[in-house]
Amino acid sequence: MKIFSTLLFIFLFDIVINAQSRLGLMLGGGAIYYSGEMNDRVLTHEKLLRPYVNAGILYRLSNRFDIWANYMHGQVVGADSLAIKYALRKRNLSFKTDVDELGINIGYRILGDRKGNQRKVIPYLFAGFAGFHYRSKAEIEGNWVDLQSLGTEGQYIKEGNYPKPYELYQITVPAGIGVEFFLSKAFALRLEAAHHFLFTDYFDDVSSNYPDSASLAATSNGAMAVAFSNKIIDGGFPANGTARGDVKTKDSYTHIGIVLQWTPAKGGENSGHKKKKKKKNCDAYH
Repeated sequence: MKIFSTLLFIFLFDIVINAQSRLGLMLGGGAIYYSGEMNDRVLTHEKLLRPYVNAGILYRLSNRFDIWANYMHGQVVGADSLAIKYALRKRNLSFKTDVDELGINIGYRILGDRKGNQRKVIPYLFAGFAGFHYRSKAEIEGNWVDLQSLGTEGQYIKEGNYPKPYELYQITVPAGIGVEFFLSKAFALRLEAAHHFLFTDYFDDVSSNYPDSASLAATSNGAMAVAFSNKIIDGGFPANGTARGDVKTKDSYTHIGIVLQWTPAKGGENSGHKKKKKKKNCDAYH
């Protein structure tokens, strides 16, 4: 029994040591921007770029595959005033929200190592699954007001075919590309960009149609709801059912940044890279 316990302990200890040799810590940041009803550009306007920070724990499955858990915090903004189309600028809506995202990603190195020689620059692809929290707000007279609680598209109107209040916790699927630069055995630098596909069109509080203004005014936050539902320049409140957004497309956001990766145990040996074995000079004794 003692022998079995000793062997089991050695086996488990070896697993833990090997796992530690494949673990890495990640810390990074960069710029994030959103795509949706308040951004009609192919990329984005420079004023819509906002900073983000992220941190994570990476596990090196092999010299080709990684898996990592990641937390990201950033701020996203949108503004019709920066749109290309005049109709959007006239609509005059805007928003901002903090984004807190927690998820898991799997990365694939496009290039493997040469035999016995670690590559210093490796491109990779990655995709994952994450949950995030947001709360879109808009400004009036210097105050930022929560938009979801207002029901700007009639979510709190009891009668009629209006959408239900949207959830502030949502799912996203990030997918992106990157390049990893090995700085030393323990450190690597990653440059990456990823698009986060969302399953909601209310990230910016805009999706479908303008509600009936009288019915909206009769809700619990009626006056504020009317004020934030319609901000059209030089125009009255649109007729019930007039398009306010594009319900056919979902919102999304994109991050572009840099990540510093530190592997404290065994330096660069965690990545599945095989070192060249030094040949002994046997001829020296002949």
